[in-house]
Amino acid sequence: MGLEALLTYEKTAADSVDLFFKVMNSSDAPEKVTFRSGQRYDYILYRDGQRVEQFSEDKMFIMIYEELLVGAGDSLDFQIPLTKLEPGSYKIVVWLADRDWPTVRERLEFTV
Repeated sequence: MGLEALLTYEKTAADSVDLFFKVMNSSDAPEKVTFRSGQRYDYILYRDGQRVEQFSEDKMFIMIYEELLVGAGDSLDFQIPLTKLEPGSYKIVVWLADRDWPTVRERLEFTV
């Protein structure tokens, strides 16, 4: 119970996909999510078994402290575009950027 992750994708071009990362509250009570910066999620992308990138690497995020209540049955929804992908088999792991919810993560495989 609590927060759960769902990850789907849609191919938008020959070399691009949009990921849809949904964090759902499956409990009967509101759950608190705490963001300690402007970053809401992170991911690591692999192509043919090799690490390609981590979203947060070489990025700076605004310093902000924000607490959100996710109501029972509600969700936080994120659209993550991945463009200019080389042909290959991909695996991605996406997680919520809240250290209080380390298990809110999901993985997905797709081919370009």
